Amino acid sequence: MNGLKKEIAAINNGQWVILIILSMAVNVVILIGVVMLTSATKLELLLAGSVIEYTRTPLPTFTSTPTNQPHATLIGTRVPTWTPTVTPTSADTATPTPRPTRRVIAASAAIAAIDLPSPTPTNSPTPAYDFVGTVRQMTPCENQGNHHIFAYVRDRDGHGIPNMRMRVSWPTGEAFLMTGDKMQDAGLADFAMFKGSYNIEVVGAGSSQLIGPISPDIPQNETCEQNGNTEANSLFHYSFEVIFTRMRP
Repeated sequence: MNGLKKEIAAINNGQWVILIILSMAVNVVILIGVVMLTSATKLELLLAGSVIEYTRTPLPTFTSTPTNQPHATLIGTRVPTWTPTVTPTSADTATPTPRPTRRVIAASAAIAAIDLPSPTPTNSPTPAYDFVGTVRQMTPCENQGNHHIFAYVRDRDGHGIPNMRMRVSWPTGEAFLMTGDKMQDAGLADFAMFKGSYNIEVVGAGSSQLIGPISPDIPQNETCEQNGNTEANSLFHYSFEVIFTRMRP
């Protein structure tokens, strides 16, 4: 016994650790074996108890009475299987209504041969004058107290034509104007009116429409609202814009 104690005392710490680990490993192996053995036993018991017993259900027996009786009485009742006998009927088939056939009516040769008249182009009427004029009374703010005829000569595109001669006439005399000396428009010329009535036309360049009579003798005052001029248009102080347009080349 003393020898065993000496041997145990001689074991160092590292050897003790190895011994403890080995002891624990042996215990784990034993525990696993016990668990596996217990599980196998339970499985066998489960399988043994799960056997299903099938009980055969006896068929009904029919007992007949002796053959010497007039009527035989059967014990037990057979339930016949009922099979419906339904004769399917086909649904009525609707008869489609035939669609009318479209007929293409060809034009006859006589209709096709009709020669329709070609439209006749309408020519623009020939102007009666080489120069056609319009006249417009100027507004108070345009006039501002003047008493003039502002005469323009223009082509069809509205461009002023310079060096065009116009004649202004009144009962006791006449005067001639020439376009081209006004900076604002090459076709402009003006004439100052006084009492009386005046006519104006283009001369020396073809026929011209005569515009007039034009008169500043209007006894009415008209105010320019933009600057408050109460005599912008007044007696003997009215102006007119006359435009002659060349209608022929």
